[in-house]
Amino acid sequence: MDPVLRTLLLERLEASELDAEAKRVIEVACEAGQPVTGATAPAVWLSSVTVEGFRGIGAPATLTLEPSPGLTVVVGRNGSGKSSFAEGLELLMTGRLKRWEKRPKAWTETWQSLHHDGPTQLAASLVVEGTGESVVLAQEWPHGAAYDDTSGRAGAAAALAQHGWDVALPSFRPFLAYAELATMFDTLSSLYEALTPVLGLGDVDELVTSLASARLAYDNQRKDVARLRDALVARLDPEDEHAALVAAALGARKPDLDAIEQLLEDAPDYSGDTAILRRLAGLHLPSDEEIRGAFTALRVARRAVEDAAATDAKRATDIAALLRRALAVRDPAHPDCPVCGTADVLDDAWASRAAEEAAALDEQARTLTRANADLSAARRTVDALIDANARSAPALAEQVGLMPPLAPADDEAPLDLFTTPEVVDPLATLETPDDVIAAATHLRALCSRAGDELGKRGAAWQELSTHVAAWLAQAQEVEQRASTLKALKEAEKWVKGAAEDLRRERFAPISERAIENWRELRQGSAIDLHDITLKKSGRTGRADFDVRADGEGANALGVMSQGELLALSVSVFLPRAALDESPFRFAVIDDPVQAMDPAKVDGLARVLHRAARTRQIVVFTHDDRLPEAIRRLRLDATMLHVDRRAQSTVDVQISRSPVQRYLDGARGYAKPDRLPPEVQARVVPMFCRSAVEAAAANIVRRRAVEQGTSLDQADEQIDEARTLRETLALVLFGEAGRQGEVAGEVRKRFGPAAASLVSELNRGSHGTVLDPPTLKRLPDSTREFITALMAA
Repeated sequence: MDPVLRTLLLERLEASELDAEAKRVIEVACEAGQPVTGATAPAVWLSSVTVEGFRGIGAPATLTLEPSPGLTVVVGRNGSGKSSFAEGLELLMTGRLKRWEKRPKAWTETWQSLHHDGPTQLAASLVVEGTGESVVLAQEWPHGAAYDDTSGRAGAAAALAQHGWDVALPSFRPFLAYAELATMFDTLSSLYEALTPVLGLGDVDELVTSLASARLAYDNQRKDVARLRDALVARLDPEDEHAALVAAALGARKPDLDAIEQLLEDAPDYSGDTAILRRLAGLHLPSDEEIRGAFTALRVARRAVEDAAATDAKRATDIAALLRRALAVRDPAHPDCPVCGTADVLDDAWASRAAEEAAALDEQARTLTRANADLSAARRTVDALIDANARSAPALAEQVGLMPPLAPADDEAPLDLFTTPEVVDPLATLETPDDVIAAATHLRALCSRAGDELGKRGAAWQELSTHVAAWLAQAQEVEQRASTLKALKEAEKWVKGAAEDLRRERFAPISERAIENWRELRQGSAIDLHDITLKKSGRTGRADFDVRADGEGANALGVMSQGELLALSVSVFLPRAALDESPFRFAVIDDPVQAMDPAKVDGLARVLHRAARTRQIVVFTHDDRLPEAIRRLRLDATMLHVDRRAQSTVDVQISRSPVQRYLDGARGYAKPDRLPPEVQARVVPMFCRSAVEAAAANIVRRRAVEQGTSLDQADEQIDEARTLRETLALVLFGEAGRQGEVAGEVRKRFGPAAASLVSELNRGSHGTVLDPPTLKRLPDSTREFITALMAA
């Protein structure tokens, strides 16, 4: 069990009111599993994804990303190949594509690009937080290989395992495709399965399962003992004094196990002849009807042989062979006899008669063969009427002193078989049905005598005593385990309750953030979300949503549109991806905009932007509404555009970043006659200053990532920096309060021109009218300063 989880559980256990035995059961169960060892997987950012020969991408194409918090939107029409980057990364990291699970084979048959004859290659570059270490994952598939071919996966798997990311992937999958979004709410149990892994309660659930299995095994053993007891009582003979005593002890409301054990020890010791008597009592003997039927079949078989033998089968076989040889050498053109030379005797009429005669002669031979086989079978049946086991019965009976009585003649006293000289041995000759019937009759009498003798010698008790002894051993074990069974029941109930408490506590932050996201995304929807709870029930679970439609309680799946369900899925996924326990500082979302109305797209843009404060959010979309909403709402985001040209050649172009956008705006407004001079003098410096501030914010946040410090703190510092000099002080010194030293430090690091630029930006954005030459060069000077600032 995970050490942290075990500690949390045992602390609760110590404070509980469970009895000592139940606590001991839980403690032992907690220690039963091997503890998780090794360092926590380090946090990691995504730097690039390269795809070649995979789905919609033929020649190698690379998606380059900034490995730091921020929102990146990758836009491309359907079929442009943009989703191939997302799915390629998922396949590379997990070895499978969740979207293709349970899909027809056709989905995976054309997974390699149709316009690429070489191997399929996927690669991703990851940057470890705090160290800057770059980790490359790569995998190659030969052309024509299946997508689940793992022959080339060793390198990627080793890199993931080395850093512990392979263990974290099942719980914190940083991928969310539209197919998953669309099916997350198929059932409330499917959402439960998607959410619970991140809570890290799998070990507790396994603990509950192990306790339940142990409890069930003990309980089933107890029930089996009770059921077997009733069966034994019913089988014990009340006429047998000893068996009756055992039955009385067994039938008590609480069986006296010690008394039963003593009764078994005190049971009489019966003769060792029991096995022979059982063998004699269990002899299999035919009925008189079976005997007469076997002899009748024998007579019929003999008659058939005699009838068949009346024909000369050997001669018939030889003649048939001779006729066939003559037919084989016959020449229809010269029908003379090859033996005697008689002319024209082997004509067609002769050939027809010869073929028919040969067939008739063959049938005569086969009839005799079949008759002989039937006769042999009939003889074996007769011989088996009194088999070797039955023939040995008299000797065995004599060995144990058992002699069956002969049927008395008239009023004579019964005679003992095989001991009275004038009585003929009924097994001496078995030639006729009457002989065999007589033997069977005497052997049946022997069987009956053996059965009676078994009863006298207590064989029935002897057989049952074995079962009673086996039952007693189980009953004693059940009695010893009674206290443990009680403790298991209490322990299982307590651990279930503790698991629910831990599930509720761990899910609360996700639920709160999901609700916050939903209220941002709902954008005028009448559906409000008040709470999300996860409930475990047996081996499955469900996620319940406290949804209100115009203030009335409702079922989420019943009242929410497809677009609203998609929005709710994103609302839940983002907080899950932002958990501190997740080492993956990036989240890749493919096509979240589908089925959303325009208002919700605005809400989605805000939610993604907020999530991007602490995470690297990469969104793929073919819908221009999301990038348009981001631009319109003036949200910081990197826009990338994917184009697919002939032969699946894919090109990724960097769209305007916030810095670039401000610089391009400044350059455009600085052109002559674009704006009135007084407006131009104010707008150009403001755009240039905004470009510097945006670049400075990027630098501050990037450094926080590299140093592993709090991003929230970095954002707070950026927000509190009210002036350009305070913002630059954060970049230069890490403290906004040292704004008074900025001018000297800029001059020292970047030269007098840079220091003059900072002064001009400050003056111009605060109303000082700069001369036209200064305005004209301001955008280029700002670009140079930003380049130097970011390189420092």
